[in-house]
Order: sequence, then structure tokens, then C-alpha cells
Amino acid sequence: MSRSNSLLRGSVWSFRYLGDDEPKPAVIVSNDGRNRSRFEWVHVVRITTRPKRALPTVVELSDRDAPVTGRAMADELELVHKHDLEDRRSMLSPSTMDAIDIALRHVLALH
Repeated sequence: MSRSNSLLRGSVWSFRYLGDDEPKPAVIVSNDGRNRSRFEWVHVVRITTRPKRALPTVVELSDRDAPVTGRAMADELELVHKHDLEDRRSMLSPSTMDAIDIALRHVLALH
């Protein structure tokens, strides 16, 4: 399987934000057509373990998302180069991805 075939919507990867020494988890949210194409960039949302107040743009991860824990910060949507994604960690559950879809609608005012 080529790397581009593993860049799936809902997959969680390690990514170094703004030159951080320690890679952080990020979930791919762009569609799989884009993710598998020759286009070199994918859209991701950062995942943090830091406590955050409840907002419609913050999605709490559930036990079904293990081993990844924390919350997805949909308001921190970023376009990243595929080669900057380091290690695939896991896949988020379909219900969490549905919640992220709703949060992204809030971020992008797609009501």
C-alpha cells in the first residue's frame, strides 16, 4: 500500500506544529479524493489533551477513539504538506468524525 492510500479522512497522524520539538496528533479532515491525489496538501485539525471549555468547535474524543485521547480543535483547521505527516497513529470513530463535521460547519459558517 502506498503512503497516499493510508492518508485517509479520519486517520490521525503525528505532525510538528510551528517547529515544535515534539510531534502532536492531527486528524485528516479533507476528502479522500484529495488525500489520495497527487495534490501535495491535506487539511487537518489539531488534537490536544489540554482542557478546553465547551464550544461548538471543540470535539471531545471518546473511548472508541483510543489510543488517541483529548479533543479535536476544529477551529484550528490547517493545510499541511503530506510529507510533514510523520507517523500514522490510528483512525477516529465514525461518530467522532460526524461531530467534527458539525464543528467544521460552525468554523466555516456552513449552517
